[in-house]
Amino acid sequence: MSILSLLKSRYDTLSKAETKIANVILAAPESATGMATATLAGKAGVSDPMVSRFCRTLGCSSFPEFKVKLARDLAQKSSFITEAVSTGDSANTIIEKRINANQAALEYLRSHIDAKAVEAAVNLLCNARQIVVAGMGGAAAIAQDAQHKLFRLGIPTVAYDDHLMLRMAAAGAKKDDCFLMFSFTGRTQASVDVAELASASGASLIAITNPASPLARLADVTITSGDELEDTTVYVPMTTRIVILTIIDILATGMTLSQGPDIEPHLKKIKSSLEATKTKPRSKTRKQ
Repeated sequence: MSILSLLKSRYDTLSKAETKIANVILAAPESATGMATATLAGKAGVSDPMVSRFCRTLGCSSFPEFKVKLARDLAQKSSFITEAVSTGDSANTIIEKRINANQAALEYLRSHIDAKAVEAAVNLLCNARQIVVAGMGGAAAIAQDAQHKLFRLGIPTVAYDDHLMLRMAAAGAKKDDCFLMFSFTGRTQASVDVAELASASGASLIAITNPASPLARLADVTITSGDELEDTTVYVPMTTRIVILTIIDILATGMTLSQGPDIEPHLKKIKSSLEATKTKPRSKTRKQ
């Protein structure tokens, strides 16, 4: 895991002084790679020894080691994500940058997704009495997309984006229910609360999130959300959203295939029910 991802995942557990250091680094990671210990300590308003203690919290023996890891992460990040759009970019430039970023995100997913985790998630979903899809904030629309795909597969599936509804659903869950939760960072307290309630009820939990987050630690199966691809605390998720929508397609496809040919008549019946809702094509008339 990248040092930035580790820092974000542990942010809520840092001491007050460590949080001040983290805020300086997260505000300008590139600048942090060139800072001396005294400079960082001064900007954060802490002592020099506190910087060293902060680095040890993240598994680094010293601030120089931390900077090396940070520089390596930033270099790797720039290699698979194109530069962000800028004021003054033309429509053609925006199109090119967004398509390139999305293509790079899918390549990232290809190398980071765990096939065993996907198999385990598909198994939990296929054997569930009910699937509860959870996504709040920016993940709400993603949860709806998952519900739209999964409900067709013969397993009752509901989606909630309201915190209170999710708490009630989690508290009333059964042992053979499965919660599918989406959270870009895995650090939203409301999501963690719902996961704890679902776990206490005995339900299984699949989390599409940062693998080192508090939410991931509560999950039976975790699949990366690609959180390190962009700072979702500043920007509306775009690249990360493409990653998660692709994961939904992968899970839905796996579930469909696991059910074999018996699912085909069911899917055909659902599809055929929509025919009556469509207008008839206009007949072409010859010009006189």
